[in-house]
Amino acid sequence: MKTNLITILSMVLVFITTSCSLDPTLADEESVDINNTTQMRQMMDGSYVRMAHYQYWGRNMIIAGEVRADNAFANGNSNRFVRWSAMNYQETDGDVAETMLRAYGALANVNILIHENMENVEGSDADKNQILGEAYAARALVHFDLLRLYGQKYSTGDNLGISYIKQFKGPRDVPRGSVESNYEDLKSDIAEAINYFNAGQSSEYASVKTNLNLDAAYALQSRIGTYMRDYDYAYQGSSQIVDNYNITPESDFVEMWKQQTPPAGSIFELYQSTTENQDINGLAQIFRGSYGDIVGFDNLLEDAEFEEGDVRASEDMIAEEGGYLRNMGKYPSMGQLLGQDNIKVFRIEEVVLNHAEALANGAGSGDALTYLNKIPQSRGASTYSEASMENILKERRKEFVFEGFRFFDLARMGMDIRDMGELTNDHGHVEAGSFKFAFPIPQREINSNRDAVQNPGY
Repeated sequence: MKTNLITILSMVLVFITTSCSLDPTLADEESVDINNTTQMRQMMDGSYVRMAHYQYWGRNMIIAGEVRADNAFANGNSNRFVRWSAMNYQETDGDVAETMLRAYGALANVNILIHENMENVEGSDADKNQILGEAYAARALVHFDLLRLYGQKYSTGDNLGISYIKQFKGPRDVPRGSVESNYEDLKSDIAEAINYFNAGQSSEYASVKTNLNLDAAYALQSRIGTYMRDYDYAYQGSSQIVDNYNITPESDFVEMWKQQTPPAGSIFELYQSTTENQDINGLAQIFRGSYGDIVGFDNLLEDAEFEEGDVRASEDMIAEEGGYLRNMGKYPSMGQLLGQDNIKVFRIEEVVLNHAEALANGAGSGDALTYLNKIPQSRGASTYSEASMENILKERRKEFVFEGFRFFDLARMGMDIRDMGELTNDHGHVEAGSFKFAFPIPQREINSNRDAVQNPGY
């Protein structure tokens, strides 16, 4: 793929998309020439910038996993996420559409990289392989997020997944795959990522935690396998890295969230610099700032069964402010540092609990209870006597509160979304498998992609 090199800004490429079928345009060029690994690095970093945008991982992806469950709701301070909180979204909702647009937009650069002829690229083979590993891993992560948000794995429908985009300039109209075909594509991309990462382990980029890396690919494998309830696949990923990291101790837990560099327990974070961050549109502002829209249910601490002395329920982490129970500890930076908290996409505690769940469901070999208890032992909380799914889900709720896990855990376990009985923004009781478990396909996608199919109920 060789034409003229187009440099925009600092090689962070900005693409305009009108459809998830991704017919992006970069000026009037049909393709982009990549001459060396420095340009490969810049292309990949451009994708990370798009992934970190507040309409994707920088806010919306995390909020989508919180306000549709039993942890939090939108109080209507600035009218943000009120429809999400009530699970009353529409195909014309801006945040539903922008989240899809931002996610698919992050794929343009990675698909350019994947299809580039590496024989024409100057630089070390290790760097080429590492960056290609990042591209495949990013492609899998983005499509998995889209599948969780818009696919019908756990909602009423015809088992439709999402359009899996593998080309920079492909057909304009791309049909939705099935959940099963999406899963096969995800596994294929993760396998490619792992192969490239293994070949690129001597690269200077391989150990940078703000780059996707080999451990992140295994973490992603464990996350996907857990969500799909394919525990053998989850175990294959988690077993590669679960014993290679120390869980963040209780004494460091609060400070970990204030660090501007990835802590020891982080596997992959999306970097938020002084110039490239979400500022007032990010997580700190939506949880606490002048917006402060996303707040915990009044009974959250009791309902989640937090114990006294559990650092995760300390006032440094969850406290009442302005009449609401708020997330105080995760993504806490305000003032001059507003928006500069890296987005923690993968941390070892998730892999440990994925591993415990896989073991508890018959995958691999090992003691599920030992791994489950690693988390409360490091949080000032009581340990468990049994590695039941009830206990694993209880611990996941405590560990990942306000990180966007809860809704997806309830969905994959076939559990209802309970009526929390607080106010009009609450979703009421939503039965497992409801069409509301999947976002609608945005209307502008329906209008621009002739092969797009709407989810039922919209």
